[in-house]
Amino acid sequence: MPIRVRYKNDPSQECNIRPTPFVQISTNTLKNKQGNFGVTYSITLTGTLLPDEGSPLALDPQTDLPYAYLKPGSVVGSNELTGPYGLFDKTPLSAQSRPPRQQVKNRFASALLSKQRALRALFAQDGQRIEITDIYDQVGATLYCNPRVTSISFTEGNYVNKCEYTINLEADVLLRGTGPDSYMDAESTLAGSGDLTTTFELSDFLEDPGSAFLESFDENWGLEVDDQQGQSVDHPRSYRISHSINATGKTFYKEDGKLSKPAWQQARDFVLRKLSSNPSGNYPNVAGIIGSGTINLVKSYRGYNHVRTEQVNETAGTYSVTENWLLSSGLANENYSMSTSTSNTDPFVNVNIDGTITGMSEISPSGFDNSIVTAASGAYTNALRKYNEISNSGKFGISSDIYKRANNLVAVQLNSQPVSISLGTNQYNGQITYSLGFNNRPTNIISGVIAESIQVDDTYPGDIFAVIPVLGRKTGPVLQYIGGRSEYSRNISINLTMDYTKIPYGSERDTLLLKKPSVVEPTATQIADLLKELSPQGEPGIRKYFISPPSESWNPKEGTYSFNISFTYELDR
Repeated sequence: MPIRVRYKNDPSQECNIRPTPFVQISTNTLKNKQGNFGVTYSITLTGTLLPDEGSPLALDPQTDLPYAYLKPGSVVGSNELTGPYGLFDKTPLSAQSRPPRQQVKNRFASALLSKQRALRALFAQDGQRIEITDIYDQVGATLYCNPRVTSISFTEGNYVNKCEYTINLEADVLLRGTGPDSYMDAESTLAGSGDLTTTFELSDFLEDPGSAFLESFDENWGLEVDDQQGQSVDHPRSYRISHSINATGKTFYKEDGKLSKPAWQQARDFVLRKLSSNPSGNYPNVAGIIGSGTINLVKSYRGYNHVRTEQVNETAGTYSVTENWLLSSGLANENYSMSTSTSNTDPFVNVNIDGTITGMSEISPSGFDNSIVTAASGAYTNALRKYNEISNSGKFGISSDIYKRANNLVAVQLNSQPVSISLGTNQYNGQITYSLGFNNRPTNIISGVIAESIQVDDTYPGDIFAVIPVLGRKTGPVLQYIGGRSEYSRNISINLTMDYTKIPYGSERDTLLLKKPSVVEPTATQIADLLKELSPQGEPGIRKYFISPPSESWNPKEGTYSFNISFTYELDR
C-alpha cells in the first residue's frame, strides 16, 4: 500500500515514502445537542526510516549528494528523484518493488538525520495531496486528501539501525476517483442548507455558497425582564432578548492545494446562513424558541431595537454574532409622572404631567425580508405615533389619554384643554418628551381661543353732593347734599387670545382686518350672544338703558382681541 505525497502540489513531484508507513484513519464526528455538523478525519502515519534503504534517500554530508547505490555500477539518476533536496524516489511501486540500497559507509546516524530533514521538509506545508494506493497503483489513488499537518515526531534512539517516526494529519473530506471529478465520502460535512451534505462531488459542494467546514459552534438565547420600560399600565414591563451564535471554522484546502477560504470566513458563512434561516417565518426569531412552553409572550409582544454585534478573530478562525432586541407589546414605551398643587392665591386645582416616550425601531436586520415585518419603521416615527395616540393627535380634549390620566388624579373635573404645553423631540434617539398643565378652570365660551378673560364691573347709585372749599376751616371743605342719586352703570370687558389657526399670516387688508373675531363666524355670533347675556337687557326691574360708544382692539400678529362696552340704565322703581 504505497503512500505518495505531491510535493507543493506539483504533479511532477510525486514523492513515495518507503518503507510504507502504517496508516490509521480515525473518524471524529463533530456534534452537539443540535445534531451532527461534520467530521474530522485524523490520519496517523507510523513508519520507520532505514539508514541505507527506502525513500527518502540518505544524503552524503561531504558531497551534499545522495549516497551511491550499493549495487556495483548503479548510479542514482536525477530523473528518478524528486521532492525536497531531491531525495525522494518517484518510481511507482508497480515498476520497482524495492529501491536499491545505498552505500552509507557506516555513517548511519548522519544518514538517518538527513532522512529526517527530508521528511520534515516534505510535510512542512499544509494542503498537499496525499494518496493511498494499492500495491499495484496503475489504476490511481484508492483514497486521497489535502490534509493539514498537525505534528511530526521521531522516536529517541542511537540512530544506528533505524529511526521510527509518527506523522499526524487532519482532513475534512476523504476523496476518491480517477477522473476530473472527485467524490466525497457521504455525510461528511455541512451543506448550504444547514443539513449534512448528500452531494458527493467536491466541486458541487464548494460551489454551494452556504457550505461550511466547522470545528465547533454554539448558539445561546437569553431573556430578562426590564421593569424600567413599559408600554401601558396593562403591560408595565418589557423584556430583553439576547441571542449569540459563534463558530470556529476549519482551514480547508482544495484539490489543487489552494486555500478554499480562510477559517474565519468558513465560520462567518455558516453563522450568517444560520441567522438568515428563520424557523418561525417571522422576525424576530423567538417564536418556538423563547415563547413556546415557557412564557406566553409571543402573541402580544414583538421584537424591536435590533442590534447586531460581530466579532472576528482571524488567527483563531472564529466568527461570532451577538444580537439584542427589546420584546415589547407596543411600538413605543412611555414613562410619566404627575403632580397636583393648590394655593390660596389661585382658585383652581392644578395638575402637571411630565412624560417621556421612547420609540422602538422595527427595521429588520440584514438578511430578512422587509415584507415579512409589517409596518417597518424607525424609532422616532413610532414615538410620534404613540404621542398622537395618547394626545388625540395633539388636540387633547376629553378623549385623550393624557387628559384622562390627569383628570383621574383629582376629585374635581378638569378643563380638557391644557393650560400649558411643552414638547421636546430627539429624532436621533427616537424620543419625545412632554410637559402639560391642567386645571379646573371653566370651559371656554368662545370657540377657537386658547385663553379668554371676561370682566364685568357694576357701578351702583350714590349720593350727589357738592364739595365747597372754605379758607381756614380746620375740618376741611363743606359737603353740601344737592338732593339726588347717581345712575346705574355696567362695564364689560372681553379679552381673547386666539389659536394660531385663527391668526392671519398675510399682509392684505382682507387677511389683517377680516380675521377679526367680531367679523368671522362663529366667534362673532358667540361674542354677540355673550354680550346679550351680560347686558342689562332683559333683567327684571330695568326700565331703560343706554350704551356708551364701545371699543375693540385687535392685534393680528399676536392674535389678541379685546372688546369693551359700557351700559347706563335706570330702574323702574
